[in-house]
Amino acid sequence: MSWRKRIGWLAVLLFLIWSPLAVPSYARAFSVDVAATGTAASERAEKLQRLETAAERLYNNMQQGNAQGALLEMESLIDALEGLSFKGLTSVEGIHALAETIMDARETLSRVEVSQEEWIGTSARLRLAVNSLNHQEGVLWLQYYKVMADNLQSMEKARMAGDASELKDVFQTFKEHYEVIRSAAIITRDPSEINKFESWLSYVERLSNDKTLDLGAIDQGIDLGKSLLKELFGRRADEPVFLPITGYGSPWYWSTLIGGWIVLTLFYTGFRKYRGDQIVSSVGRREDDSNHYRL
Repeated sequence: MSWRKRIGWLAVLLFLIWSPLAVPSYARAFSVDVAATGTAASERAEKLQRLETAAERLYNNMQQGNAQGALLEMESLIDALEGLSFKGLTSVEGIHALAETIMDARETLSRVEVSQEEWIGTSARLRLAVNSLNHQEGVLWLQYYKVMADNLQSMEKARMAGDASELKDVFQTFKEHYEVIRSAAIITRDPSEINKFESWLSYVERLSNDKTLDLGAIDQGIDLGKSLLKELFGRRADEPVFLPITGYGSPWYWSTLIGGWIVLTLFYTGFRKYRGDQIVSSVGRREDDSNHYRL
């Protein structure tokens, strides 16, 4: 079976079987089994190791621009996936994320025009995703914490300097770094944590693109981002080590509570901005004509 046919088989298997339309909504909170049940633990461990080895070799070949070697390793990677059970390894969302990274790498390899930058990016995302699937601790994507924390510090400096262009550029760099680790994070973390972080990301992106910087909102956004980044990477307060993420008895309740907290924060920020505009407007009218003073 050629690697193209195997990729097609993988895509159908992962996207149809694991589509939210193909399983009940209540089942999405649990880890699931893609292949036939009853796969021996030793056999699965061997397949996972083969998968990670293929991903590492694929990464090295794509980093070096070796198309022939990369195609061979892609075939080895698909071989390792056949019959692999994902039970207990990740969530439905994690399966989707893994499939997306494989499809992106395949599409990149199939293009006539080679983009070294794109090869480097897609191979890095795939390597991190597979590593995250195969390890419970010490996963590679956690090493990006300092890089992204430094990005937030640079955003804070740009905000203090009132440099809108620099703030936007640094945020884009931060976002690009997140895109590299995104699939690996989805495989490892609870979906509610990913949704919470990406909601914040969208909010700060809008702020950074505004023609006039809302300095107060940006300050609050960066402060919140520091906290959310620590949570995403398994850090708490100023602890210099990685701490495990603990579960919650009612994840839907917790997700709703956190979502409400973010919405409340954004509403409060908008309300303060509105009140500030009203006060400025009122003062301007009072100076123009004190006889028509209005609150």
